[in-house]
Amino acid sequence: MSIFNVIAETKLIPLTTITSRDDVEPLCEVLVEASIPLVEITLRDERTLDIIDEFKKFPEVYLGVGTIRSELHIDLAINASASFLITPGYSENLLNYAKQKNMPLIPGVQTPSEIMKANEAGLSTLKFFPAELSGGLDRLKAYKSVFPDIKFIPTGGITNKNALSYLSLDNVSAVGASALISPDLVYSKSWSEIKSNLKDSKELITKN
Repeated sequence: MSIFNVIAETKLIPLTTITSRDDVEPLCEVLVEASIPLVEITLRDERTLDIIDEFKKFPEVYLGVGTIRSELHIDLAINASASFLITPGYSENLLNYAKQKNMPLIPGVQTPSEIMKANEAGLSTLKFFPAELSGGLDRLKAYKSVFPDIKFIPTGGITNKNALSYLSLDNVSAVGASALISPDLVYSKSWSEIKSNLKDSKELITKN
């Protein structure tokens, strides 16, 4: 099964930032227990660069590395056995480098021009970011008729209150949500609360 099929089947990509190796194992455990076998680790803290390779010990979790902004980030993600990469915007250079390394990359897009560039480069799954600040549901509805072959992963401002509305759209394959595993919860090692958040979201999505 391709990583794009896993994402579409799960319908949810939790996002978080990890700054300690000690947090990787309990994070992977709660993800598996919540039946959400993937996570996006964002490179928003320099400390994360030095520890994402810890995820190699937990192959049962598909690792996505987000906020990719350089070839070095791609190399570090590959070394960590990442399953996919996510960039905050569209970069032809990074896309080509990821292709050379045979790594799936999902670029962030907002505008029709960015979507067309990504599609011309052979991509059909794109991150719509920041979703709520970029027109949200209305913009994605408008994109459906113009880009019928594109699937979006809206990220940014996604909560349990609006996730189902996004997932009801035919051109949305999954949503990315950072509120489920907030850095504060990770820092305080609130694994029970994180697991509860993940299970609640999984149940909400599965029932509808």
